[in-house]
Amino acid sequence: MKRSCSNRERATHTFNSLFCCLLISAFLAACVGIPDNQSSSSHLHLQPTPAAHLTYVAIGASDTFGTGTNDPATQCWPASLIKRLGPDARLINLGIPGIDAHDALNIEVPVALDSHAHLITVWLAVNDLIDKVPLASYQKDLASVLQRLQAANPQARIFVANVPDLTVLPRFAHSDKQALRSTIFAYNSVIATVVAGQHVILVDLYQTWQTLSEHPEYISADGFHPNASGYAVLAEIFYDTLQMHHL
Repeated sequence: MKRSCSNRERATHTFNSLFCCLLISAFLAACVGIPDNQSSSSHLHLQPTPAAHLTYVAIGASDTFGTGTNDPATQCWPASLIKRLGPDARLINLGIPGIDAHDALNIEVPVALDSHAHLITVWLAVNDLIDKVPLASYQKDLASVLQRLQAANPQARIFVANVPDLTVLPRFAHSDKQALRSTIFAYNSVIATVVAGQHVILVDLYQTWQTLSEHPEYISADGFHPNASGYAVLAEIFYDTLQMHHL
């Protein structure tokens, strides 16, 4: 997918914008409700965030962010998944459109480390494949992502998704299907190797989402990303994998 700017520039700009919004929101929250004749130091009481029974962090790119829907914040698959995890579960969706595994290592992972998550999903593959990142570099970056997450939070349950069958998408209708399928197999082989080496859990989208070819209605108008219905199916796949591993 050709971009007008680099993945690093887009990802960094998006992250900086979100971070600035959080800072502004925090400042406004601190300033609201203080009468003019009262001291903020003695009367300012910030309500703490309620403790969550389960904190879930989603690391990924546009397909985690929810691109392809009318409302990514509520229609992305992590938002559908969190509803299944219970009313006291909290979602932190770090998905940034355009990001590769290498940039996620420096942008998303540090935020994930600060969250002290109980559950982490990592779906960083499709952009690397499309951008033709060398397999050795991708393997090193994905392994580094998982190593950092585990070193900082060894109790977290980590699930890693692989590359689904992109050959059935309209975006690749005129591509060399055999060459694309070979590349997908190569990436998924690397992902399986890293998952086994890091002792985390694989979410095998290539095998479990084969029905995608029978449901073109799951794909958004861009011919590449899922729509709200497609993301709902993805959430079911992730949830079924979580259930198989007693989470």
